[in-house]
Amino acid sequence: MMKKRTRAAVLLTAGTLAVGLAACTTPADDAADALGAVDQGDGTAAARYSTPLADVCPSTVSVQWNWWPQADHGWTYQLIGDAGVVDAEKYTYRGPLGSTGIDLEIRAGGPATGGQLPLAQMYSDDSITFGITTTEDSIGGSEEFPTVSVFTYAVKTPLVFFWGNEDWDFQNLTEVKQSGETVLAWEGAPYLDVLTSLDLLNPEQIDASYRGDPARFVLEEGSVLQQGLLTSEVYKYEHDIPAWGKPVEFVSIGDEYDVYTSQVSIRADQLEPLRPCLEKLVPLFQQAAVDYAHDPAPTNAVLLDVVDQLTGSGWELTPGIVEWASTIAVEEGIVANGTDGVFGSFDIDRVQEYIEIVAPLLSQRGQKVAPGLTADDFVTNEFLDPEITL
Repeated sequence: MMKKRTRAAVLLTAGTLAVGLAACTTPADDAADALGAVDQGDGTAAARYSTPLADVCPSTVSVQWNWWPQADHGWTYQLIGDAGVVDAEKYTYRGPLGSTGIDLEIRAGGPATGGQLPLAQMYSDDSITFGITTTEDSIGGSEEFPTVSVFTYAVKTPLVFFWGNEDWDFQNLTEVKQSGETVLAWEGAPYLDVLTSLDLLNPEQIDASYRGDPARFVLEEGSVLQQGLLTSEVYKYEHDIPAWGKPVEFVSIGDEYDVYTSQVSIRADQLEPLRPCLEKLVPLFQQAAVDYAHDPAPTNAVLLDVVDQLTGSGWELTPGIVEWASTIAVEEGIVANGTDGVFGSFDIDRVQEYIEIVAPLLSQRGQKVAPGLTADDFVTNEFLDPEITL
């Protein structure tokens, strides 16, 4: 059952989180030593990520994101630290991947690429090694753009419905449905079809006219349930939107909607050619993500600097939002170990169940789902180090 969390219950400073995590001893500590991990110190990653990769990986490994740089991208920036260079025209950040002997290029996505999905971009640009996909993307593009996901940063979506009406006290989606209150959401969002098909929302209560503007929420004094991200809008409505400027409450969609939203994927035809690289590189992805969760502040400073240099993007980050997002993602279990206890792993049964629910809905939308698609076709845990945990 989902639990509503108020701001007071979830507000946790990055400093408090770092102290709490640092006090814990897990198998990741030994794994970190094996990977050459040290305190980040001056912000560089050279000493922390030192597995030799030059003989098995491309000289430059690129990661294509699906939006502008933000906290949930932090683990990739962690691998470079402050040693990278911004290309403001290409919307990239590039530098040495620790001291592994290769470079890492991090590419912004979403508006930066005209809204193209990373899985499609990988098939039109051979220089892209990894694309960030969602389970929906992987299923919906499985026939035309088959991918294999080798690591996931988040285990559940940060999607929430939030509100500002003090008289409401929703604890889960069932109560939202029973209330009949309007749910303001993006038109065409697949999760809405899933929630209605599972009888967790009534189609009649969904208003799909939302376009990201806070005007209606403010005008109706918070008496509408609005789609948003726990790592974004829940903070921004209190701190960055003066017209509202106070806390909101929320219920997590991710507790009912079993999608992975940050799958690190390769083209399916590159699985065998990249296998020797993946065996050594994917554990570094795991470790960087765990390190970022332990102490996000140095990399958050890098993110802020990168965004400041992307002068033509119109995208903004603040110190408050990156601290909030990197902290609350761990606090609320968005970033967590997989069900097997390994950081970055997929629950194969969960993915299979999701396919059975979502594939027919995506096919009805005209997306090209590969016939007979199974979870084993597009997610794998084979390259993960089972000793790396959060």
